Amino acid sequence: MSAQPFLNLSPGEDRIGRACAWIEYEGRVLMSARDSWGWTLPGGGIHPNETPQQAAVREAWEECGAHGEVVGEAVRLSEGADCYPMRLLGLEASPEGRPVLWVRTNSLWWACDPQLCQMLVAGGRAVPPPAVRALMRVVRRVVFQIQARLGRS
Repeated sequence: MSAQPFLNLSPGEDRIGRACAWIEYEGRVLMSARDSWGWTLPGGGIHPNETPQQAAVREAWEECGAHGEVVGEAVRLSEGADCYPMRLLGLEASPEGRPVLWVRTNSLWWACDPQLCQMLVAGGRAVPPPAVRALMRVVRRVVFQIQARLGRS
Protein backbone atom coordinates (compact mmCIF):
# COMPACT_ATOMS: atom_id res chain seq x y z
CA MET A 1 0.00 0.00 0.00
CA SER A 2 1.43 3.39 -0.93
CA ALA A 3 0.76 6.65 0.83
CA GLN A 4 -1.50 9.19 -0.82
CA PRO A 5 0.59 11.93 -2.48
CA PHE A 6 0.30 15.45 -1.16
CA LEU A 7 -0.55 18.51 -3.21
CA ASN A 8 2.57 19.92 -4.89
CA LEU A 9 2.40 23.72 -4.99
CA SER A 10 5.61 24.12 -6.96
CA PRO A 11 5.72 21.53 -9.74
CA GLY A 12 8.17 21.77 -12.57
CA GLU A 13 11.43 20.44 -13.87
CA ASP A 14 13.23 23.79 -14.07
CA ARG A 15 14.91 23.59 -10.66
CA ILE A 16 18.45 24.92 -10.23
CA GLY A 17 19.27 23.32 -6.86
CA ARG A 18 17.71 22.31 -3.58
CA ALA A 19 17.13 24.17 -0.32
CA CYS A 20 15.57 23.25 3.00
CA ALA A 21 14.68 24.87 6.31
CA TRP A 22 15.88 24.17 9.85
CA ILE A 23 13.22 25.63 12.14
CA GLU A 24 14.02 25.02 15.78
CA TYR A 25 11.73 26.14 18.56
CA GLU A 26 12.06 25.27 22.25
CA GLY A 27 14.45 22.38 21.57
CA ARG A 28 12.37 20.86 18.79
CA VAL A 29 12.77 20.92 15.00
CA LEU A 30 9.91 21.09 12.50
CA MET A 31 9.63 18.16 10.09
CA SER A 32 7.14 17.47 7.28
CA ALA A 33 5.71 14.16 6.11
CA ARG A 34 7.11 12.64 2.92
CA ASP A 35 4.83 11.34 0.17
CA SER A 36 6.02 7.76 0.57
CA TRP A 37 7.27 7.32 4.15
CA GLY A 38 8.82 9.02 7.08
CA TRP A 39 9.69 12.60 7.85
CA THR A 40 12.04 15.19 6.40
CA LEU A 41 13.09 18.78 6.85
CA PRO A 42 10.84 21.00 4.72
CA GLY A 43 12.55 21.65 1.44
CA GLY A 44 12.64 21.22 -2.30
CA GLY A 45 13.76 22.69 -5.56
CA ILE A 46 14.98 26.24 -6.13
CA HIS A 47 13.18 28.03 -8.95
CA PRO A 48 15.33 29.91 -11.50
CA ASN A 49 13.89 33.26 -10.34
CA GLU A 50 14.55 32.85 -6.60
CA THR A 51 17.51 32.68 -4.23
CA PRO A 52 18.18 29.55 -2.17
CA GLN A 53 17.08 31.50 0.92
CA GLN A 54 13.76 32.41 -0.73
CA ALA A 55 13.28 28.77 -1.73
CA ALA A 56 13.83 27.61 1.86
CA VAL A 57 11.26 30.12 3.13
CA ARG A 58 8.77 29.13 0.40
CA GLU A 59 9.22 25.40 0.99
CA ALA A 60 8.78 25.81 4.77
CA TRP A 61 5.45 27.51 4.10
CA GLU A 62 4.28 25.09 1.37
CA GLU A 63 5.16 21.90 3.25
CA CYS A 64 4.59 22.94 6.87
CA GLY A 65 2.57 26.16 6.86
CA ALA A 66 5.52 27.80 8.61
CA HIS A 67 6.15 31.49 8.11
CA GLY A 68 9.76 32.28 8.83
CA GLU A 69 12.89 34.20 8.00
CA VAL A 70 16.41 32.99 7.35
CA VAL A 71 18.70 33.83 10.28
CA GLY A 72 22.02 32.27 9.34
CA GLU A 73 24.27 30.71 6.76
CA ALA A 74 23.36 27.51 4.95
CA VAL A 75 24.75 24.10 5.78
CA ARG A 76 25.35 21.88 2.74
CA LEU A 77 23.77 18.49 3.44
CA SER A 78 25.23 15.30 1.99
CA GLU A 79 22.18 14.99 -0.31
CA GLY A 80 23.16 18.31 -1.93
CA ALA A 81 20.54 20.61 -0.38
CA ASP A 82 21.53 23.88 1.28
CA CYS A 83 19.77 23.95 4.66
CA TYR A 84 19.06 27.37 6.18
CA PRO A 85 18.37 28.06 9.85
CA MET A 86 15.11 29.98 10.14
CA ARG A 87 13.21 31.83 12.85
CA LEU A 88 9.56 30.85 13.12
CA LEU A 89 7.21 33.82 12.75
CA GLY A 90 3.92 31.94 12.54
CA LEU A 91 2.43 28.54 11.84
CA GLU A 92 -0.75 27.44 10.11
CA ALA A 93 -1.92 24.30 8.35
CA SER A 94 0.30 23.06 5.51
CA PRO A 95 -1.04 24.34 2.16
CA GLU A 96 0.08 21.02 0.62
CA GLY A 97 -1.89 19.09 3.24
CA ARG A 98 1.18 17.51 4.83
CA PRO A 99 1.22 16.46 8.45
CA VAL A 100 3.96 18.14 10.46
CA LEU A 101 5.88 16.97 13.50
CA TRP A 102 8.03 18.77 16.07
CA VAL A 103 10.87 16.43 17.02
CA ARG A 104 13.30 16.58 19.95
CA THR A 105 16.86 16.75 18.67
CA ASN A 106 18.21 15.23 21.88
CA SER A 107 16.30 11.96 21.47
CA LEU A 108 18.36 9.09 20.07
CA TRP A 109 15.81 8.37 17.33
CA TRP A 110 15.96 11.89 15.90
CA ALA A 111 19.59 12.75 16.66
CA CYS A 112 20.48 9.83 14.35
CA ASP A 113 18.33 11.12 11.48
CA PRO A 114 20.82 11.93 8.68
CA GLN A 115 19.54 15.45 8.00
CA LEU A 116 19.19 16.39 11.65
CA CYS A 117 22.53 14.85 12.56
CA GLN A 118 24.33 16.93 9.91
CA MET A 119 22.67 20.12 11.13
CA LEU A 120 23.50 19.33 14.77
CA VAL A 121 27.17 18.68 13.91
CA ALA A 122 27.32 21.92 11.90
CA GLY A 123 25.98 23.76 14.94
CA GLY A 124 28.65 22.23 17.18
CA ARG A 125 26.16 20.05 19.03
CA ALA A 126 26.69 16.49 20.21
CA VAL A 127 25.42 13.56 18.18
CA PRO A 128 25.55 9.83 18.87
CA PRO A 129 28.76 7.99 17.84
CA PRO A 130 29.00 6.65 14.26
CA ALA A 131 28.31 3.02 15.25
CA VAL A 132 25.09 4.03 17.03
CA ARG A 133 24.01 6.18 14.08
CA ALA A 134 24.63 3.26 11.69
CA LEU A 135 22.57 0.92 13.85
CA MET A 136 19.76 3.49 14.10
CA ARG A 137 19.71 3.89 10.29
CA VAL A 138 19.02 0.16 10.00
CA VAL A 139 16.36 0.27 12.73
CA ARG A 140 14.68 3.33 11.16
CA ARG A 141 14.66 1.67 7.71
CA VAL A 142 13.00 -1.45 9.15
CA VAL A 143 10.45 0.56 11.12
CA PHE A 144 9.57 2.69 8.08
CA GLN A 145 9.18 -0.44 5.92
CA ILE A 146 6.84 -1.98 8.48
CA GLN A 147 4.86 1.26 8.71
CA ALA A 148 4.59 1.46 4.92
CA ARG A 149 3.24 -2.10 4.77
CA LEU A 150 0.70 -1.21 7.44
CA GLY A 151 -0.28 1.97 5.57
CA ARG A 152 1.12 4.37 8.17
CA SER A 153 3.76 7.07 7.98
